[in-house]
Amino acid sequence: MEILTLKTFKAVVDEGGIKGAADKLHTVQSNITNRIKKLERELDTKLFNLIGRKLQLTPSGQNLYEYANQIIQLECKAISAILHDKGSYELRVGMPETFAAVHMPLALKNLKKNHAEIRTKIHTDTSDRLVAAVLNNKVDCAALGNAPKHKNLIAFPIFQEELVVVTPIEGDYDTVLFVRDEGCGYRNCAIFWQQEAGRENEEVMVMSSADGILGCISAGLGYTIIGKSMVVGSRYEESLAMHPVSYGPKHIKVSFIYLKGSLLESGILTLAKLLTK
Repeated sequence: MEILTLKTFKAVVDEGGIKGAADKLHTVQSNITNRIKKLERELDTKLFNLIGRKLQLTPSGQNLYEYANQIIQLECKAISAILHDKGSYELRVGMPETFAAVHMPLALKNLKKNHAEIRTKIHTDTSDRLVAAVLNNKVDCAALGNAPKHKNLIAFPIFQEELVVVTPIEGDYDTVLFVRDEGCGYRNCAIFWQQEAGRENEEVMVMSSADGILGCISAGLGYTIIGKSMVVGSRYEESLAMHPVSYGPKHIKVSFIYLKGSLLESGILTLAKLLTK
């Protein structure tokens, strides 16, 4: 079995099908299909069943997926170890989009200035998907709020983010709660606050970015519960009011998570400490 074939098989599973895998691996769908067929011939077994329009792993496919994860992780560890020994390596860092905009620029500038041997590659996603990305070795580490406990993960705390209720500064606004997509840590806090405040019957509006949420709130279209640092310094700050959170957690603990035994731990902690407040 070739590493490329195993990566293709894993991508089909992770991305939910041939098209997603082709997009992920920057190739055409026929290449993905041919690699999977070749792998099935090589192993003399069927790896997927087609249920409706969805591919579902067979028992053999599920078994191979576990081994493919381990093999690909070992390949990444080998590459990381060699590059680390050479004194220059890439660090794949995951984080929510807003974190990248608010907290990372100065840290990355200082990292580049004082640790030129570490080259960062940034990947943005929701907190839930970032946990999976670390576990599946898509990224080496990730910054996120309220890190889950997991036997294979280490969480290094970097700071606490104050939560605030954000409304238009004029005070008159629609009773609509604006939140980010599923998997966002701030979304979970906002929904919990809404329920505890007895306002669960209010409409919930989902938007893809914190900037879009703040823009809608400044226009009087609703309110949100979000990190204070996302409001301070934003282009909408002067048109927004921030209020203390009266229900639920008042802070989110932001941490860097990474796999236990990571060969890049020293680089991960170097970046994490530049973000520590």
